[in-house]
Amino acid sequence: ETKLILAHTVGQRDHETCVEFLRSLKTAAAGNYQVSTDGMRSYTLCVPTILGSQGSFAQIIKTYANTTTSGRYSPAQIINAEKKPVMGNPKHDRISTSHIERFNLTLRMSLRRFTRLTNGHSKSLDHHVAMQAIFIAFYNFCRKHESLKGKTPAMASGLTGTAWTIRELLENAAVY
Repeated sequence: ETKLILAHTVGQRDHETCVEFLRSLKTAAAGNYQVSTDGMRSYTLCVPTILGSQGSFAQIIKTYANTTTSGRYSPAQIINAEKKPVMGNPKHDRISTSHIERFNLTLRMSLRRFTRLTNGHSKSLDHHVAMQAIFIAFYNFCRKHESLKGKTPAMASGLTGTAWTIRELLENAAVY
């Protein structure tokens, strides 16, 4: 509803990064909430263990066509998507990974560091992590969203009354 990014973690798509992310999310989130993930086994094991009964959890399991004719950069065709409640009482119509998939596209298109064949690619992991943190802060506090009627996610969440300038973002970095 607000598009606010509560937590993020930079790392491999593995168990250790999953645990780090979920611990970060548990610290940032309050009240009851719903978590939807893909079918990665680490989510199945770790979400109930780390987040406990604080929220509901469901997965969307996608089955892809086995094609050998698609090009190197072509995504495989999805032939089935099964919504699977795992814990709590997730709302079936809210089981989706589309929001985070759209954010990941926005991140990749906004940060040239994700394109290897440009001068902006990341040469060190520390700089890559820092730029992602800056972008997420910008996304939450400065970037107005048309779907939020010209508000930032922080405004829609009630964290601030106005969209921040880059100067305000940098000045407030230590506060948040």
